[in-house]
Amino acid sequence: MNNQTKLEAKLKGLASEDAASYLMEIFPIESENYSEAFKVMAHRSWKKNDQLRLARFYLRKIPFANSKPYEVFASFMSLPNLISVVKEAISNKPDDSDLIVYYVAPVLKDSIKTDKDRSLVEKFMVELNSMPRVAVEMEGGQFQPAISRLSLTTMKANSLKR
Repeated sequence: MNNQTKLEAKLKGLASEDAASYLMEIFPIESENYSEAFKVMAHRSWKKNDQLRLARFYLRKIPFANSKPYEVFASFMSLPNLISVVKEAISNKPDDSDLIVYYVAPVLKDSIKTDKDRSLVEKFMVELNSMPRVAVEMEGGQFQPAISRLSLTTMKANSLKR
């Protein structure tokens, strides 16, 4: 049995609250191996409060160099809760919002299952678009970070001229 399998078994044997606390203790965001938490996190179920605790704890480390952390949280969190925690994280790191959006937007899009979800994601993208450092292209259902609000405006104006 490898270390990850042993850890998964240990976490499954603990109550959700205790498992979340244990995970945050052994993989604090200050450690080099904090990303190991994402490997085991998706292999058990979490109570809603613990989902939020874990997401708030680990998303403080944003921005990430890939979408994996967002994918892990999307695998067990409701879309409204995930968006709520991402909003909190972005508000704490506005200078990194373009990079955050680059990785989180496709994950949110892939998490859409209903019209209500679509509306929620679109509303969130509009909110991000109003942030000073973030612009999101939403044409054709594609969410792509743009370089600036000016470039988004220019791109839309140019596409109208064609």
